[in-house]
Amino acid sequence: MAKSFFTDQASRLNIMAKAIFALFMSFSILSAPSFAAGTYDAPAKTKEVKEHASMTLAKTALSKEDYSAALDALAIVITDEPDNADAWNLTGFSHRKSGNYGESKIAYEKALTIDPKHKGALEYMGELYLTLGDLPKAEELLRRLKNACSFFCEERDDLKKAIKAYKKENG
Repeated sequence: MAKSFFTDQASRLNIMAKAIFALFMSFSILSAPSFAAGTYDAPAKTKEVKEHASMTLAKTALSKEDYSAALDALAIVITDEPDNADAWNLTGFSHRKSGNYGESKIAYEKALTIDPKHKGALEYMGELYLTLGDLPKAEELLRRLKNACSFFCEERDDLKKAIKAYKKENG
């Protein structure tokens, strides 16, 4: 009796899952530390990075769309941590949502100077360019996002959707 299409697909998925698991396990075994006498060093304790308290306040304000409060909190983060690309990105986002496009662009550029592959800043700056009617610059940022992203990338997908919507709306 012939297998149904769905049974055949399920069988293929099962085989793929087992292959991926086997591959994962082989990498785990190969990368495991050696326990031979004198060759194992316990891993150093990693220092937990605690988020700046004002960053937490900024995110809470952003969740309430209170961009003014977010900007106040982010200014504190940036004063304390001037190389915090996430804070600069959220500053750009808050300015953009407030209609301060010039300040938004400056903040995104700062985030991208700190981290040229910052996915959030690439996406949001692309959306800023769409707001300003600059499709070529938005598409350039999408290309940069494609290079910065791995297989699953929400930022790339969101900017791609925004560009598609922009093209549909603007011919």
